[in-house]
Amino acid sequence: MAKEKKGSGIQQAAGLIRYFDEESEDAIQISKGSVYFVCVVFSLIVYLANEPTPENNVWNWMGGQLKLLWTSLGF
Repeated sequence: MAKEKKGSGIQQAAGLIRYFDEESEDAIQISKGSVYFVCVVFSLIVYLANEPTPENNVWNWMGGQLKLLWTSLGF
């Protein structure tokens, strides 16, 4: 009967870790700052799009404030 090799699974896992740990020259490089920026912008969009009621939401408030500013400037 063939003997089972003990610990061969660990060596295989180490090879996979080395394989996936390498960085490719052709891969898209994304900085941490870009990821943070996209997450914050996406969170703000979701927050602003969350309407409690059609009459009382952030978009209507912002539109009203911009109209007030626009009219106060004389446009």
